[in-house]
Amino acid sequence: MTAQLPVKALDFTVFAGEAMYLATANSRQSRVIPMRGEPAPGLAPDRIIHLIGSTAGPGSLVEAHMITEYDAYYRDRHRQRPLPVVLARFDDSERSAWYIDPRTGRIAGSYSSRLWSTRWLYHGLHSIDIPWLYKHRPAWDIVVLLLLVGGAALSVTSVILGWRLLRSIPRRLSRRPAIQSAK
Repeated sequence: MTAQLPVKALDFTVFAGEAMYLATANSRQSRVIPMRGEPAPGLAPDRIIHLIGSTAGPGSLVEAHMITEYDAYYRDRHRQRPLPVVLARFDDSERSAWYIDPRTGRIAGSYSSRLWSTRWLYHGLHSIDIPWLYKHRPAWDIVVLLLLVGGAALSVTSVILGWRLLRSIPRRLSRRPAIQSAK
């Protein structure tokens, strides 16, 4: 099976106490090669979920399941991040969540309640990164075009007001009475 994969990187790793190699051809193709046993395209999602549940730190595992589409926090405009991934949510003080790639066993993404404001106020508003708009793509284009037209209108209005102000300054100066010197 590994002979058919044009391997570009070979990493030694340990998963659940078991030593193995991770053979990677590109971001979409990899093989897990255990020290004992046959190579596999990835790790079993059930095994990942069991391991996370048994080793959860200060917070307990609340939810763990496989997702096959990007969600509001695990997203990628260019669709380069791996899918499917195991989503594991924890009941810790920060309400953290991990996205784990079953092909490699590595964390592909994470978020917590601390990052909520960054996600929605910066990425959501600054980049118009709103999941509903991406799923209905013409709506995203319309919103962006309306915002661009609104920004251009504000810019033109500001330039016109600034130009009028600059033109009125010489007239105001010419109407000002001359200062007479006191004798």
